[in-house]
Formats: sequence, structure tokens, C-alpha cells
Amino acid sequence: MIKVIETTTAAEFWDKLSPEKPIFQKPCRLLYRGQANHKWSLTPGILRSGVTMRSRIDVFKEWAYVHQFVEHCDSIGLSIPNDSPSLREEFLSLNNPVGPGGSWRDWPPPEIYGLLALAQHYRLPTRLLDWSTRSYVGAYFAISDVLTKKVDEKTDRLAVWVLNVEMKALFPKLRLVNVPGGNNANLAAQSGCFTLLLCNREPPYEEEQSLDGYLTGQSIPPPLVKVTLPVSEASAAQELCRLYGVTGATLFPDYYGAARGAVDRLSTEPRLP
Repeated sequence: MIKVIETTTAAEFWDKLSPEKPIFQKPCRLLYRGQANHKWSLTPGILRSGVTMRSRIDVFKEWAYVHQFVEHCDSIGLSIPNDSPSLREEFLSLNNPVGPGGSWRDWPPPEIYGLLALAQHYRLPTRLLDWSTRSYVGAYFAISDVLTKKVDEKTDRLAVWVLNVEMKALFPKLRLVNVPGGNNANLAAQSGCFTLLLCNREPPYEEEQSLDGYLTGQSIPPPLVKVTLPVSEASAAQELCRLYGVTGATLFPDYYGAARGAVDRLSTEPRLP
């Protein structure tokens, strides 16, 4: 059972997420992921795009997303992480005798973690989940998505998931993926990292689809807590983000971020007549 902490005000929500008051007993190492709807599970984008991982065809589809990403990077002269002839021959070639993706039983192999992280950050569906080591960054993404109407009108609460990765060794399929911030300014600004659930590429395809489902299905208590806030408090929480320097501009240090920061600010202020 996942512990849920329901807060009623932006101030209470902010206090519960304070890095000075860790939700788990020490020693702990916490990651934070914000979602605009508290009912959403921790399901990776690739599994929300029509790929179910319930058949050999779906395993190939996931590999095909990565393959196409690399082809398009090549076509416009963009480099990819850890590129080498052996990487392309073993993991990216359609002509590999053991099939696309190489001979690894668990997918994906460590050699392409960096490639998946890059693709994920630019919105390609992968089996990675985005997290931040900063609690208020996680809160920002949930709040911003609510205020920019990325949820339906029936949504009553947003959520920040808190994961204690100090315990990840107890969960054999869970991996933590870190990539150099020098390759991605946005990732560095967001103190970002990723989690990954390994998938068995051999039948039967009975893998758990969501991280929360996997963690609650084990024999020990899940190292996961969900902190929720009424969406009616999103504007007040967004103002707290701004006061603490967590804005679209600081998390996306480019023109896109400046525009996002402007939209965020205007979404919390009365409109001019």
C-alpha cells in the first residue's frame, strides 16, 4: 500500500515537500515527480502510446522508436550519446542476427541508457520516467500542467510522488539512470534523472507496466509516497514556486523557458481588461 499525504493548502503542501523535512527516515535519497492528476499511475510514455509490451511485436515497436530517433539525428547532423560502430551494430542494426536490440534478455541494455535519456527529454516515448532530486521542481511540473489546462475539469488533486532510491537494490528490476548535465542544459537546470523498469524480452510477456504497480507488488513496503494538493490551490502553489526561483525560465534556460515563464506568471495573475 502506498502512503498518501493529502494536504489542503499550498503552504501545507510546500511544507510537506520541504527538503529540510524528508518524508522517509534517514538514510534516504529522494527523487520527486510531479503529475497534474493524483490518479495517474507512474507509467512510462512508451506504454501510453499504444505499446503494451504484451507481445514480441510490441517489443520491436519500442526498439523502432529509438531506431527512428537515431536515423533522424543522423539526417540533420546531431550526435548521440556513446556513439560507436559497435553500438550501432549490436543494438541499432536491423541486420543483427539475434534481432533488433541485440541479445540482451533484459531490455533495455545499459549501453543505450544515455540515448534513451536524451530521446526522453525531447519527448520521444520511452520506458524512462523523469524525476528531479529537488522537491519543488517536481511540484512545479504538476502545478504548471494544471494551470495550463493539461488535465480535464474533473481532476480534483495534483500530486508529487516521492521515491526513496536508497532502497533500489531491494527491487531487482528498478534502475536509476543519470546522464551528464553538460549534454543537456534543461536536464541540468532541473536536477533531472530517470528511473527505468527492466523488461524481459522473452515470452511470456507479463511485466508490470507501472512503477507504482511494480513496487507495491513486492514483498516489502514500497519506498514510495504520494503528496497531493487540491487543484484549486495550484495558483497559490505556483506563486511559492516563483518566490523560490522555480520557474519555466529557470528550468528551461532558453527562449522556450522565457515564454513558458511568461505563460506561468500570467496564469496566476488577474487578466487585464
